[in-house]
Amino acid sequence: MRVMICTTMLAALCSPVAAQVAGAEACLATALKDGTDPTLCVEPSDAACMDSAPETPAVSTVCFAETRAQWGAAIGKRVKSLPEDTAATVARIEAKYDVIGGMVQCDRIEALAKAASDLDGPQIALQKERCLSRATALTYVRLFARTHSADPASD
Repeated sequence: MRVMICTTMLAALCSPVAAQVAGAEACLATALKDGTDPTLCVEPSDAACMDSAPETPAVSTVCFAETRAQWGAAIGKRVKSLPEDTAATVARIEAKYDVIGGMVQCDRIEALAKAASDLDGPQIALQKERCLSRATALTYVRLFARTHSADPASD
């Protein structure tokens, strides 16, 4: 019964997140066109996962893991759709190292939290997963910005 309740809560919490990730390209294209901050396009997915963080950090942690998977899938899809030219190759390399750099920073934050904070295990896990999700989302934002003009749908 407990598993069913958690699964139902998780599905309700994460479903809007998947839709927000999928709909981010329109927001990003508009932000780039208007010269506004494209990183604001990832805020809704963060906010959706933080809704229940104080009461149920484990549910929020799983939500961030799902969000990270959605952003990762979006990165993979975008990378595969790029042409085989020098600019696209550079964008692929940049995306790869953006993800790696983000992961290293999130590991660092986790290690520091374990060593020198009053946070408990579930709070540290939430903090790390949120960091990983955000790093993946920002990698997608940078990849989109680098390759938007190469996207035939952007014309």
